[in-house]
Amino acid sequence: MSTEHGTLDGAVEDGLHVFRAVPYAAPPFGPRRFLPPQPPEKWDGVRDATRAGVIAPQPITPDDPLAPVLAPTADTPMGEDCLTLEVWTPDPGAAGLPVVVHIHGGGYLTGSGSFAGYSGRTFARDGVVHVGVNYRLGIDGFLHLGDGHDNLGLRDQQFALEWVRRNIAAFGGDPDRVTILGQSGGAVSVMFQLAMPGSRGLFSRAIAQSGCSMASVDADEAARVTRMAARRLGVAATPEGFASVSLERTAATSQWLMVRFLLGFARGDARSLLLSPFRAVHGTELLPTSPLTAAADSDVPLLTGTVRNETVNFVAALRGFPVIGALALRGLRRTVGLDRAMVDAYRTGERHLTDRVELAEAAWSDWGFRIPTIRLVEERTAPSWLYEFRWEPSTARRGQSSFHGIEIPFTRDELALVDRLPATTRAMFAGAPAALASEMHTAWVDFATTGDPGWPAYDDDKRPTMVYDTTSTVVGDAAGVEREAWRGRR
Repeated sequence: MSTEHGTLDGAVEDGLHVFRAVPYAAPPFGPRRFLPPQPPEKWDGVRDATRAGVIAPQPITPDDPLAPVLAPTADTPMGEDCLTLEVWTPDPGAAGLPVVVHIHGGGYLTGSGSFAGYSGRTFARDGVVHVGVNYRLGIDGFLHLGDGHDNLGLRDQQFALEWVRRNIAAFGGDPDRVTILGQSGGAVSVMFQLAMPGSRGLFSRAIAQSGCSMASVDADEAARVTRMAARRLGVAATPEGFASVSLERTAATSQWLMVRFLLGFARGDARSLLLSPFRAVHGTELLPTSPLTAAADSDVPLLTGTVRNETVNFVAALRGFPVIGALALRGLRRTVGLDRAMVDAYRTGERHLTDRVELAEAAWSDWGFRIPTIRLVEERTAPSWLYEFRWEPSTARRGQSSFHGIEIPFTRDELALVDRLPATTRAMFAGAPAALASEMHTAWVDFATTGDPGWPAYDDDKRPTMVYDTTSTVVGDAAGVEREAWRGRR
């Protein structure tokens, strides 16, 4: 396999071709640290692309419930040469195959496009070239350090898309039929790429799963986080100051910032559990306007949606801390405006909620994810398709319903990977129907291939929404009561 930088030797797995740790940019450390991505050096001979490479430096959470499928373990190699891709293709000798470029989530703190849960195997099996992207994270990727040093993780993603544009034909892909896809922080990245003028023309469709609406900040707020990190590390808040710190210390400080930010819920700031301290900065050369406004104006077709209970795991955790939980719920009510009219809407809506904590969770999920997603497709003129994932495990209880991220193995038709998760996490998928995974994955493949996922595009009259469940169906105005309750508030 020949690319613009050299020849690759990949692997063949189940009749599919995979090329791992393919460099799209030079290692972003040493003299290149805190600078925009640069092209990799060309290599002589054949580069081994059969084994996974290192991922971006990031903290490891002991006993992470998503490890090793969607999160790193102590054995996961991390290092400097992390700006790489993993490419799956059904046939490198083919031509004109649709392409999906996956941008991983993880709150801009953790993640990798090469994690098993993001494998492109099933996309390649179904005739799609799949590209998984690694990019800089945490302090190294998302501190605001002035012009040319901002939004470095987003610059990496854009640089990867440019590489795909120039090289994907060698893997059998069509550079004019590229779909970008992401979940959570990856979905936010999809919105940013829609908004970035320099990314226009690099992709023709977009899929955003559970993107949070409050994922960018202005320069003043970003500078505040930068100053916090600098004080913690004892360095000047400059590229040179941060570059003097080891990767291990910056990864640890990135995690410290995340913890500090999450503890904001104890002070009554409900936003803290929906956000990361590492966010893109708008009002810059790279991202000049509000991402949601620009995404609404984009002419790129969009498939987007949410799961039913995006924040249920957060609320379940609060139940174990009565004092902190009470403060958080009080802050939630104040932040989202959970007044009597709003409470009545959730009690009379299709869920008929009465438990005050469950009601608060539903409002929280809607405030941060569902309602902003609906508002986005309402404002777009380009074709948009809306879905809602409602399936719940047979063992469903508080904290184990349609939680944030549950749809990932369904959209990839990879329920077998659930067996590699810890027992407590496996229970959250009890009774998962293989037919639903096949149905969702087929819709995602069809959208990448033809631009049509198989149900009507959204319009303000019928408001068609694909509701994914054991038996899926298209529902008109699936969030009607709640949508009207939020009008003028969100």
